[in-house]
This record gives sequence, structure tokens and C-alpha cells, in this order.
Amino acid sequence: MIRKVLIISAFLLSAVCIYAAQSDDASLIRQCAAKIKSAPSLNVSYTVTADGNTAGGVLVLQGDMFTISSPGMVSWYDGKTQWTYSDQIGEVNVIAPTAEEVQQINPFAIVKSFSSSYLSRRMGSEGGVTTMRLTAKDRKSDITSADISINDKTLYPTRIVLTMSNRQKVTVNIKSVRTGKRLPVSNFRFDAARYPGVRVVDLR
Repeated sequence: MIRKVLIISAFLLSAVCIYAAQSDDASLIRQCAAKIKSAPSLNVSYTVTADGNTAGGVLVLQGDMFTISSPGMVSWYDGKTQWTYSDQIGEVNVIAPTAEEVQQINPFAIVKSFSSSYLSRRMGSEGGVTTMRLTAKDRKSDITSADISINDKTLYPTRIVLTMSNRQKVTVNIKSVRTGKRLPVSNFRFDAARYPGVRVVDLR
């Protein structure tokens, strides 16, 4: 569960920010979205807490492509194919995710979903941080609401609290966000040479 939450939450930290930029009363988040979109690549270090468990992760984001590294798991996505390696099962699963599946984890593909399904409002500002709340229009949504805190100076998210349909709270604390150079596409694809002997299971 914590591994799945790591993937979904990591991308929501930027996805929600980008969506909220469409709101007329979210000028700060509009700037945040522009900054994220204009970066050649981003390196995000974070921790996520769910079900009383906390784990760290690192997200590298570039356009529609991403990699996620967390304890016992690495995932790559090149815009078409996703590879996920798990220490626990000792193999790599390969899938061609549907648009809906990508929307759950990709900060750009999810924009359309969030813009049509969520309402946003400003919760307030304190200590140089502004918090916005997104509330799902559909009561059957997996994520019923998300509180996103944005640093007024850096324009990057600092914290996200998700409320799931089962009332579970998922808290993502962003430790750092760094802008990097543009990376080769190979960085977002599984490299078998780095995992000799690992079984690859193609589920496409």
C-alpha cells in the first residue's frame, strides 16, 4: 500500500498544483504551475505517510516522463511504457498504462481529470505558505479532497494532504524541489544492464 501511495502522491504534488492554476482565484498556484512546466526537469525529494507508515521517495519529472525511486521499488515511464522493479518480488513488470492509469500518477495527463472533476478554494496563508483545497465534484471519486500548501517565495508545493474515499489521510511532505537539466529519454526507461538476471514480466 505504501508503495502505491508513494507513486500516486508524488505525482499529485505537482499535478494538483498544475490543475489549480486554472482557477481565477489561484494566482500563486498559477505561477507554481508555470514554474513546474517550464523546468527542463525537476528532482523532488519527499516523504509520504499513510496507515501510520512513513516512507521516502525521489521523483524525477520531465514532461510526460518520470522516474520514482523509493525503498524497494523503482519505476520508469517514457510516455508510453512503464517499468516497475520491486525488490520484494525480484522482477520487473512492464505495462502500457491506459490514459486513466497515467492520470493517476502523471502531473500533466491528470490536468484534464482534475479540471473537470474538482473545485478549488483558498484556505488561507500563514508563514509565507498558502494552502488551497480541491474538493471532488463526484462523491465516488477515490480522492475526495486535497489540501495543497505552496511556498509563496519558491512557488513550489511544500505539503499535500489527501483525503481518500475511505476517509484515509495521506500526507506528503516535500523536502526539496530542484531544477535540473534536460535528460535523455533513456533515463526514463528500464536498463536491463543495471539489473542483471532480473526477470522481466511483460504484461502488455
